[in-house]
Amino acid sequence: MGDTIQQMKQQLNEFYQSLNTSQKIKIGVSGLLVITAIALMVFFTSRPEYVPLYSNLTVSDAGEMAKKLDELGIPWKSQDAQEEGKTTLLVPQEYQNKAKMNLAIEGLPKQGFSYEEMMNSSSLSMTNDERKKRFLIAQQNALARTIEEIDGVKSAVVNLSVAEDTNFLVDPQKSKASVFVTLEESKNLTEEQTNGIVMLVANAVKGLDPENISIVDNKGRLLNKKNNTNNFDATTQIGLQQQVQNDLKASLEQFLSTVYGVGNVAVMVNVKMDFDSEVTDIQEFSPPIEGETTGLIRSMSELKEQVINGVSGGAPGTDTNSEDITQYVEGSNEASKYDKANKTINYEMNELKRKIVKAQGQIKDITVAVLINKKALVDQELSEEHKQEIINLVSASAGLDTKVVEVMAKDFDNTLSEQFANANAMRQNQGIFGSIPLWSVGILGALLLGGAGYGVYRMRKRKDEVDELLQKQPVTVEQTINEIDIEGKERSGYKKEIEKFVDKKPEAVAQLLKTWLNED
Repeated sequence: MGDTIQQMKQQLNEFYQSLNTSQKIKIGVSGLLVITAIALMVFFTSRPEYVPLYSNLTVSDAGEMAKKLDELGIPWKSQDAQEEGKTTLLVPQEYQNKAKMNLAIEGLPKQGFSYEEMMNSSSLSMTNDERKKRFLIAQQNALARTIEEIDGVKSAVVNLSVAEDTNFLVDPQKSKASVFVTLEESKNLTEEQTNGIVMLVANAVKGLDPENISIVDNKGRLLNKKNNTNNFDATTQIGLQQQVQNDLKASLEQFLSTVYGVGNVAVMVNVKMDFDSEVTDIQEFSPPIEGETTGLIRSMSELKEQVINGVSGGAPGTDTNSEDITQYVEGSNEASKYDKANKTINYEMNELKRKIVKAQGQIKDITVAVLINKKALVDQELSEEHKQEIINLVSASAGLDTKVVEVMAKDFDNTLSEQFANANAMRQNQGIFGSIPLWSVGILGALLLGGAGYGVYRMRKRKDEVDELLQKQPVTVEQTINEIDIEGKERSGYKKEIEKFVDKKPEAVAQLLKTWLNED
């Protein structure tokens, strides 16, 4: 085999050396053109044809869809849409249906039907009812996109029931609206945000009163329910208690999952809340000047009295019809003195009145139970030291007393997740044919076998035709050489003689080459 290849190489080299420069250039250019043509044919036949997936996308929708396509391993391109600020996504034609199905599962694109599409798709043949329905759908999608811009709202769906204009005054219809919002994880809408959504929808629809609007979240809670925040009923108390439990549970699971992995931690929280109402009134007095014990003088009154008398004695003479012995007043050298003083001062004091109202719904007691998958632990065992570390970690993160935190390690039942993992692994092992129906694979195999059989049949038929032609016109080597009279001719005439002979008797040329190969 090696000798044959070497002989062929030598013959080709001799043939190439026998050519002049012009012939060598022509052969080189021809070979280069053939190689270029083959390369271009392979490039254009293997190049995927990109088709539009979605047009007139917003920047946010296009970004989310491009991220999802990258996760799916689907190539994509983007180009500017006709509408300013919009984008068109393109994917290979063979991935178009797959991309649409996977994006639809993720709820993409979110923009839906818009006012612009409604106006562009309108026609003269469209009825008035059809125009109203299209306008209503566009209005619902526009409101939903606006609500999704609110912090904490992941997605929104708006349903409008617009009352038709009527001339009847008895029992007139009223417009109504319902808004369904999917909130981001561990996020809740404030009362101000809820009222903002209500007013946004009410002002967008003619004749829609705010009390006819309902806002429900993905947990089934009515967000715009009118409640008196000072009076808690049983339903509100239970709802508030469950909300606190769920928020605390979600935060602890998310916190511990960063260490032990998602699905390896289960947390149960029990919260007791105090809804008793208590009001305390306090009245305090203090001096207006710091460091003093008395206040500012508001009023003052002062009274002084002094009496000084001389010699004093009784009345002279005796009483009438008196049996008493008459007494005579005798003089005395001593005098009497009387002093009296009274002073009243009224001070102005600072008066402080305080009314303390105890907030309802205060957390009174919390107990937490943490269950960890043994497979996520080192040596699949929970030591006392590790257990105490988890207790301290949970207590510090939630602000709880370590006495009400219990931690255990158990084997988790992962039967369902393992089934999904095995099914996914089987699909990946199957490769591209895993997603193709069996009947499609059968048809494809039959087509390939049929094409291969037809190709073999054509090759055999062509070979038989060549052999039959050669048998009808046998040509010897000597006759062939005599036909080509190249002796005594100039080197420049070789090409013309060969071309003339090839055009005249191609079968003889083929026989000549076959004979040379057999002789070698």
